[in-house]
Amino acid sequence: MPHILRIDTDPNVSQQNHNGWTGSPAGLTGNRIEHIPDTLSGAGGGAAGAAAKAGTSIPSPFARLYLFDTAFRMVKNNLQPAELSMYHVLVSHTLDLLELLFQAGNSDDLTYRLWNRGERLGKLGSATGGSISGGRHPHQVLAKALELDFRNELAAVQTTTLIYYKNALLGGTSPLTLVFTSPNWEQERQNKFIDPPKSSTGRVLFQNEYVPLHLRDEGFTTYLRRWYEQYNNQMPQGGFKEYLYRVFFDSAVLPPVAAGLTLANFEPIQVRGESTSTLQVLPGMPLYRVREDDVLNDIEEGSDFVMVPTVDYYTRETINGAATDVRKPLALASRMDVAGRYVKNTNWNSNTVIMRQRDLGSGFLLSERFLPGVDNVKYPFVTTDDFLEDFLVRMPYKLNSGRFFTGTPGDMEFLLPVRKEYFNFFRMEDLARQLTLRTEDRGLDRIIIASLAIPIRNNRTVTFRKEYNLGNPDTMLEFRAGIACFPFYRITVPDPALQALNEYTVMLLDGSKDEANFHAARSVRFFQFEQVVNNQPLVVAAPEHRTPKSGPTQAASYYYKVPQAFDLLEVQLQRNGMPYRGLLLPKFTIISERGYKPFTFAIDFGTSNTHVAYTDTNMGNSDPKTLAISDDKVNLDADELQMVTLNKPYDGYEAQTPYARYRLGAGYGQLVEFETFIRREFVPAIIGSQYGSPFTFPLRTTVYEKTGSADAGDNLFNKINLGFNIDLETGSTGVNRYVTNLKWLFENQPGDPMNRPRVRAFFETLLLLMRNKVLLNQGNLNDTKITWLAPTSMQADTEDKLVEEWEKAFRRVFKTTQYFRPNPVPESLAPHFYLVTKGVKSFADAVNVDIGGGTADIMLFMKQQNRYLNTSFRFAGYDIWGGGLNQQGHPSHQKDNGFILNYLQYRRTLSQAPAPEDQILDTFLANNDLSAEDIVSLLFRNNDHYKFTQSIIDGRPALRIVLFLHYSAIVYHLVQLIEANQMSLPRYLTFTGRGSQYLKMLGSSRRLIEFTKMLFRAYTNLPVPPDFEVVMSENPKETTANGAVLFENASPLEKDKYSSRQTVCYWGNAPLEQKALPQPTDAPPTQPGFGANINTWGNPATYPAGELQPTTPPVQVVNAPFEYRRTKIGEVSGNRTFHDSVLLNVKRFLELTLTDRDIAYYLSEHKIQTPEQYLSFLIGPDVTRSGAVYDSYMLARQGMEQEPNQAVSETYFFLPLKHALYELSKHIAS
Repeated sequence: MPHILRIDTDPNVSQQNHNGWTGSPAGLTGNRIEHIPDTLSGAGGGAAGAAAKAGTSIPSPFARLYLFDTAFRMVKNNLQPAELSMYHVLVSHTLDLLELLFQAGNSDDLTYRLWNRGERLGKLGSATGGSISGGRHPHQVLAKALELDFRNELAAVQTTTLIYYKNALLGGTSPLTLVFTSPNWEQERQNKFIDPPKSSTGRVLFQNEYVPLHLRDEGFTTYLRRWYEQYNNQMPQGGFKEYLYRVFFDSAVLPPVAAGLTLANFEPIQVRGESTSTLQVLPGMPLYRVREDDVLNDIEEGSDFVMVPTVDYYTRETINGAATDVRKPLALASRMDVAGRYVKNTNWNSNTVIMRQRDLGSGFLLSERFLPGVDNVKYPFVTTDDFLEDFLVRMPYKLNSGRFFTGTPGDMEFLLPVRKEYFNFFRMEDLARQLTLRTEDRGLDRIIIASLAIPIRNNRTVTFRKEYNLGNPDTMLEFRAGIACFPFYRITVPDPALQALNEYTVMLLDGSKDEANFHAARSVRFFQFEQVVNNQPLVVAAPEHRTPKSGPTQAASYYYKVPQAFDLLEVQLQRNGMPYRGLLLPKFTIISERGYKPFTFAIDFGTSNTHVAYTDTNMGNSDPKTLAISDDKVNLDADELQMVTLNKPYDGYEAQTPYARYRLGAGYGQLVEFETFIRREFVPAIIGSQYGSPFTFPLRTTVYEKTGSADAGDNLFNKINLGFNIDLETGSTGVNRYVTNLKWLFENQPGDPMNRPRVRAFFETLLLLMRNKVLLNQGNLNDTKITWLAPTSMQADTEDKLVEEWEKAFRRVFKTTQYFRPNPVPESLAPHFYLVTKGVKSFADAVNVDIGGGTADIMLFMKQQNRYLNTSFRFAGYDIWGGGLNQQGHPSHQKDNGFILNYLQYRRTLSQAPAPEDQILDTFLANNDLSAEDIVSLLFRNNDHYKFTQSIIDGRPALRIVLFLHYSAIVYHLVQLIEANQMSLPRYLTFTGRGSQYLKMLGSSRRLIEFTKMLFRAYTNLPVPPDFEVVMSENPKETTANGAVLFENASPLEKDKYSSRQTVCYWGNAPLEQKALPQPTDAPPTQPGFGANINTWGNPATYPAGELQPTTPPVQVVNAPFEYRRTKIGEVSGNRTFHDSVLLNVKRFLELTLTDRDIAYYLSEHKIQTPEQYLSFLIGPDVTRSGAVYDSYMLARQGMEQEPNQAVSETYFFLPLKHALYELSKHIAS
């Protein structure tokens, strides 16, 4: 038997007719190669383990291409091997690469480099130099060798494409098997720490295994079938072509092929480089990839883990302004034990770990994500890190769960650890159902567990869960800060004009340590839910600190002006480079319907105090109410709180009033100073004494401002605010101070550029309180009216400036001035409208005297004669309680009037325990920005503690002579005004205004009527009506504003009655005795005593027959011939005769008052003995040259005459008394 030397076992090769050495007739051609025994066959890890490096020693650059071709030839005959071979692994790797290209051919992970045959061989063949022994260049030799290799099956190859995965060479294209893999792939992958790619079903590719075609993705097998059908005739003969025929047409187990799909359902792979081209094996033979939309549609329609969002804000994701068309995402959690179809025919693997994704909140896109557990499937999904924070931010108090969503009905101190991106998919009401926050103890550690039950398809949920171990110091960051919001409602009525009122000021008090890295410009951001997806916070100017982080509190205050509605506030802090974030979700009072109530407000803008009254009905019998704010339910289940804090109000037994809930330090945890800052710089939660609040209208007319401020347009809160806290102030105010007497700033400090912003900020605050009151109480803004009051003695220029600031404030608060009544209601007219509802006969003659802090206004309702006159002058509360005049004739800031000096002495005799009120008083006394009137206002407001009235009545009753003289002077001037206008004394003399409260210290109502009648008899011969009454309002300040509300709501007919009222002024000159007057016919053309311009005389008073004649010598009251608001102050300045006459008139008043026996007896009953003793102090030896009255007159004139071009608008009569009463009080107290 002959020995045949061969490496194959082809049975077709005859073993006969061999003699000696004979050659094979055709060599190893055709199928003989397939019969070569595989010496590397064996189990996985044996032959399979050698597959990666097999064939590397074949002496041809294209040997590996032929190796893969051989592998397919071998495998086609053994599709289901009993023993794994190297060839099966090579085939599997080829199919893996084709599948990877099919699934992710155009992904960023795959890149391509073209090797052009003609270009490369041309360069090699043209190489010169470097030859060996004069022969050809080695590159030329290489080019020739390669040309020889490009024969037969490779003849049509013009380009070869190298395929890289994450910049590591994976393989290339081959005309024999479409693709092949690099023998160095596995080593390079490991060297570059590249995770192996995965199939769309999650299988790791390029492993030492064999995965037959029928076990692969149906889409991929369908693609190969259609590709074979399309390009079968163009394919070179070889193992791959035969393999495809075998598996698709001649196999016991056929791969799945989707009916109805053609190659047109797939798309050629694009090779991106200098120019985009198609990935081709041979010209006209491209490779294809699955259409991305087909993959995404399959997931979106078939995955069991598709999330079920309730909002679609996530679909608004954009890149460079263009929509990304993101699909409905999956909800996936690492190692979640939830069964279901994941992608295609692959179920979720509960061992799948989801690596940390790029942060959606930092600008990375949901649409650019690749699904975990599978490779190169770009489909959006969200996971635990997208919705839950890694760390906690702890506040120094319990959070206000009634006003902010905190995630738990119980107490919570941590900001909500939910990422804002949650709201790209869900609503706040969804969060209430899905979020669970609970605490458990594990040994010594306290754990907070946050869970989100995210709904997915088929009524199931995926749980996102994080645990926060509070025992780990890195788990949380302490943020010692207070946050408050004003107002606290959101208008959802579809009306742009109303929604424009969704404006907010958010106060933040930062008392945090440096490790929190709080920065006002970047640590707080405001979002609307729909803008979260593109990380577009509302444009809110970065605030500067109002109060710096210095002093005992070590806290800085900031005020964020949020120009439109917001849904959430994100706090972003940082420690050691790690972000600490938390959300605030305010539960605003929603205003979803237009209101219907008609509101009318009146603002009595006073010198010392300001009152706001209102009605919310057109019913004529409805009494005006005082503006107040409470947490009572006023609109269904909603209250009217305007300012809400993040800290929880205190509900302990100590909170006996609504206000106490917001005041007691227990509610502020470890940030008790926050309550002080709110009172000083912001808006109190509760306003109204009926709710236990110290902040109640009338409020002090004052602002609290940052010193050194300049007008920035919008100054409210960040520089200036209404000084609510002035009467509670203790200790130093640091960089801030109080400014009072706002009403007269334009006259008293005419050159101060901060006058306008101070007044405007005060007005804005009042208007905000009113606007919020209307909106939170079902009010109709279009049926809202707001009026204000002013004295007629106010200079026209001052009134114009105030109106201008009112209108600016209205535009800022209401965006319009249509609700504003710019013409003020006279302070003298308004009270009568209210008083007639309280007993004053509407048909009777009445005079109302409205005494404020700076002015007194008199209105004469002489209804029997159908005459209505009013006058106004600056002789009011300040002239009793203030510090007199400075050397420029303006109100002084001296704190040494007799009442204060007396009280400080009296205070030492009080035996009562020290109280906070004492510290407040000491603060007032030490504060140079506050005046004597401010101190007295404080003493009166807390009279029960300070015993201020007691210090006068019991301690030094003689001081009351100042009060009696003030009252008497007004009555005296009233009498002269009545006589000059030939009218009768009224039946009612009514007093309103906060400045009139001192009348209660003059005796009972009955005694005051008796005293006033004495004054009438001393000053005039006019008869006193037998039923004459003095009416003092119980709440005099409120009466004025109440009357203004009623006036504004009065009928046009009623208003018209007073439209013809005459503003008059009795200038204050002395009357002349009748016996000294010439008869009118004998009167010279120029009367001596008043100057050449005085030539009009009044008529003598006449009395009805039988009327009791007063004992006062008959006089003729003759007014000086000045024209109201026509004659200039400069024209009067040099009229020495007139000025002397005024002084003589005051002297007459003092003599008639202090020397009258009846009056003296009355005063003695009030412990004021020998009142005439004060005459010499006041008038001196010559009232026109010396004495307290003369000095007062000259000082007051100096103040007036600084503006000589201003028209005269008030009497000169009170000027001699303004400073003289201050000096008299000091004289008595000393």
